[in-house]
Amino acid sequence: MKLIKTSLILVICLAWIFFTSSKFKPLNSVGELLTYRTGLLSVPLDENGIQKLKGYYKPKIYVDSIGIPHIYGTTQNDVAFGLGYMHAQNRYLQMEVITRTVQGRLSEIMSEQTLKVDTFWKPYEFERKSEELLEDYRRKSPEFYKYLLAYSKGVNTYLDNNENTDPFYKAIGEKPREWKPEYTLLATWYMSWSLTYFDHHIEQQEVIAELSEDVKNYFYPLQPKDLKTILPSLNKDVKKNELNMLEEEIAESKQTIRQSSNINLGDHLINSNKFHTGIGSNNWAVNKHKTKENTTLIANDPHLFLSLPEAFYETHLISESLNVYGFSIPGVPVIVSGHNDLISWGITNGEWDLVDRYKLKVKNDSLYYYENNWVPFDEKEYVIKLKGGYKHIITEKSTVHGKVLKEETGYYAQRWYASNKSYSVEAMYKMMNGENWDDFKGALKDYGYPPQNFIYSDVNDNIGIICAGKLPQRDSGYQGGVIDGSLKYIPKKNLDTLWYNYNPDEKFLFSANQQPIQSEIYFGHHGVKDDYRVKRMYNLLEENNQWELESIQKMQLDDVDFSFIEFKELLDKYRIDEDYKELVTFLQAWDGKMKPNSTAAMVYETIRLLTEIEAKNFAIEQLKVNRAPAFKYFLKYLKDDKYVIAGSRNKNEILNTILRESDSVLKLHFEDKWKEKTYKDISSFKIKNMLHIPGFGQEINNVGGNINTINLNTKKIHPVFRSVYSMKKGNVKSYTILAGGQSGKVNSVHYKDQLKSWRKGTYKETQFENNPNRLKNINNIISFQ
Repeated sequence: MKLIKTSLILVICLAWIFFTSSKFKPLNSVGELLTYRTGLLSVPLDENGIQKLKGYYKPKIYVDSIGIPHIYGTTQNDVAFGLGYMHAQNRYLQMEVITRTVQGRLSEIMSEQTLKVDTFWKPYEFERKSEELLEDYRRKSPEFYKYLLAYSKGVNTYLDNNENTDPFYKAIGEKPREWKPEYTLLATWYMSWSLTYFDHHIEQQEVIAELSEDVKNYFYPLQPKDLKTILPSLNKDVKKNELNMLEEEIAESKQTIRQSSNINLGDHLINSNKFHTGIGSNNWAVNKHKTKENTTLIANDPHLFLSLPEAFYETHLISESLNVYGFSIPGVPVIVSGHNDLISWGITNGEWDLVDRYKLKVKNDSLYYYENNWVPFDEKEYVIKLKGGYKHIITEKSTVHGKVLKEETGYYAQRWYASNKSYSVEAMYKMMNGENWDDFKGALKDYGYPPQNFIYSDVNDNIGIICAGKLPQRDSGYQGGVIDGSLKYIPKKNLDTLWYNYNPDEKFLFSANQQPIQSEIYFGHHGVKDDYRVKRMYNLLEENNQWELESIQKMQLDDVDFSFIEFKELLDKYRIDEDYKELVTFLQAWDGKMKPNSTAAMVYETIRLLTEIEAKNFAIEQLKVNRAPAFKYFLKYLKDDKYVIAGSRNKNEILNTILRESDSVLKLHFEDKWKEKTYKDISSFKIKNMLHIPGFGQEINNVGGNINTINLNTKKIHPVFRSVYSMKKGNVKSYTILAGGQSGKVNSVHYKDQLKSWRKGTYKETQFENNPNRLKNINNIISFQ
């Protein structure tokens, strides 16, 4: 017996030694992580109270109880320095991961787990391009150049004295690297990748080649007559300046996933932040004639992949020439969405097509047919350094058209226009310093990538919107397909568009990722996607002439799925099989609100997702193409008595198939208890840590909304912040909430302290004070001498 106990103890000890010595890449071993002196427990908490530090610039920073810094200084360079210090204190790991990603240098600290990421990014040579861009600023924009230098000094001032304050650096066994001014400029390409790097050209080419004009225009119209654009197409106030859930499978089955000893970080980083079409943000503005208190109101809620920490950082910058409040991107010292004393602004993604794809004819994996000749690929080697001193060499092949992609369907070349240099950061710097519409418009004339829709309002009751960015001028008649790579490459000029509308008769403006204007210009695939969110926003804004703060906030939380109105027409039109009438009964008196406590919402979301699957099957089996028609075009077809695809199934039969499959899915997952379930049983989602390390995320339960609602919920994409600004002269007020917290440190109280309010849809009133003595709930004061 004693021998058995001894053996058992020995086995346990050996197992513990093995466990604590094992490394779960990219993390250190468990033993190293648990060591008191050098492990996670050795990481100090951020200090509160009064801190006096030495610095090249002399800002004074007041950090409130939510972690928002109010940074006061004499000059704008003072506050840039202060913002750099605070970004570094709260988000430096995030800043380093993003900049290393864009440089193709993430594997230097994350090991081979991120080799896939570096292999994608390295050949774009953004490290070199950022250095060139900084030199451009030094020569042409000395004021902004010095501003970037001041910000960089602020970042490094924090790092020089606080290299061990983020637990994740301990976890991966690394220290923060020194920040360089050009790193700020890398963020433009990261956001451009997240918001513009999409390539549907092969699917679109199949539609172009295989379908008749009649069928194509019915199911896949690029310029439908009822296209709701951001700007009215024939309005005299519209001007153009050429100035130079299927998101998730319904009620996912819980599966036991065999975990590898390595976290597949590369796949997570590539897949998590990739572009998701059609779901990328809301903004709107109403002038005083549409509000109850005669005050212009503006709202913004960007929709992005949500992680901890999230993409934005809230701050307040005050100098002798600037008083601005809003949301910055860690690593970038400008306010992307916010307000100053006189003007306010918000953003949504333009969703313009900035990728061209070329079909190549290739021989021997080394030659491509170009202008009646076989031409060798251009080849260039890149060295990717790995953690531990190892190196990995890749060879990038390219053509005159762009980089080479070898896929199942053959060889292609791809050109991503947003990989070019862009002066967008300086444009936003000028924008946040603007005092009126002309300043705002003038700042954005130099904005490049990623294309954005900038909503505007000011204290003089003006509202406007600008669709800004660079767009390649394609050939007339181009429909977004694949281009013949054997033809001579002719560089495309940028159609530097600045479409705008100012003080429209409707007294409101909004954007939700629509096409800017009905035009022969090819912007992208806006016409072929669903626009229920757009229609809902338009209807609400048009109908109400008594807007106030509370109703604007309520609109941001609106959870009506406008598609239900169209789907209900199908239910009224066709005969429903007896077996599915109970299912339909739940929808008869439903108002279309995707509330978490609604059984009808759960039923409809199931039906909607199964309708999308049926639309995909219809495309493959009947249209003989892989691209599914949008939900609205498939419903249009099912309701249309006059339009029939030869050989297709009876439309009544298709509807009953959708209902049958929906009934089966609900019973598969909930058995006979599905009638007791509500939408919250399928609408919850998880917010993951930025590095996808288990245990540092947050599960969000009891939530509503879906892909079609203003308050978006697609399991992956959500509002990353909500903001409402009241632009009353001399009394500008703002109300905001962040989806997470100010800090990226898991040991900080501000890691996710705003999540509860964000989920509930409540807001905090911000402190937009010129005088720091009027600030409330200040926990920390940092002064530089």
